[in-house]
Amino acid sequence: MRHGKPTALLISAVVAAALLACCTGSSTAPDALIGVWTTDAEESADVSIEFSRDRLVISSDTGVFENSIEKVKAEKGDVPGVVLYNVYYLDRDGETNLMSFFYAPEEGGAICFKSERDVEWKKRH
Repeated sequence: MRHGKPTALLISAVVAAALLACCTGSSTAPDALIGVWTTDAEESADVSIEFSRDRLVISSDTGVFENSIEKVKAEKGDVPGVVLYNVYYLDRDGETNLMSFFYAPEEGGAICFKSERDVEWKKRH
């Protein structure tokens, strides 16, 4: 079987589409993030972060804040197998905010915020 230009063009188109999808992001959270995340770190022990497909809910002793996810971008992290997620969400005042964190899939998954890389958040089951 001979592969010519049509096969090369098809492969190029698939690669281009994948790159475009990666760069533009999604308007929903990926399956790996869906659920409630908590940490044992003392300063955030009363906080939970919940991802659903299109919502981001942050709960703490100061209240519950529901936000609409506008876009989720994923990039390769600086460690193999780790993904950097940039979640853009709309708060109740109509302002767009950004939540950036690293996600590692090992042992049920863990997230660490870019601003607090030493604090690990785990998904409750």
